[in-house]
Amino acid sequence: MTNNCTRSFDEALLSGYLDRALPQVESQKIRIHLEDCGECRALYEELRTLRETTMSTNFKVPDDDQWPELPKTRPSRFSRSLGWTLLVSWLVVISVLTLWRFLSQASDALEIFLILGLPGGLLLLFCSVLMDRLHELKSDRYRGVQR
Repeated sequence: MTNNCTRSFDEALLSGYLDRALPQVESQKIRIHLEDCGECRALYEELRTLRETTMSTNFKVPDDDQWPELPKTRPSRFSRSLGWTLLVSWLVVISVLTLWRFLSQASDALEIFLILGLPGGLLLLFCSVLMDRLHELKSDRYRGVQR
C-alpha cells in the first residue's frame, strides 16, 4: 500500500503500534501522526478491525502429535527420547569425570581459574541466553505462527 502523506511515515510501524510492541517514543510519534493524517488513520482503523476480527476467531489447535517436526511413529518417538537421554547422560558423566580429574591434579587456584574461567564464563552466558529464550517462549504472542 502506498502512502501519500506529506511526511515520511513507515506504515509497518502500525502493526507494532497495534500490538503495543513499540517503545514509548515510537508509539507517541505514531499516535501524533495518526491524529494529523486521515489516510493513515483510516489504514490504522482498517488494521485494528482486521486484528479484532482475527483475534476473536476461534480455531482448534492441533494436537501435539500433528505438528510436522515431531516424530510420527511410536518407535521413532521412543528412539528419539532414548537418544537424547543417552546423549545428555553421557555429556554429564564425561563433564563430571573430567572436572574431578582436573581438580584433583591442579596445584593452585590460578591454574584452575585460567583453565576453567573461559569455559565457565561461556557456559554461564549460554545459560543466561537459554533462560531468556525459554521465558520468551512463554510470553511470545506469535509462537504458534509457522514461518
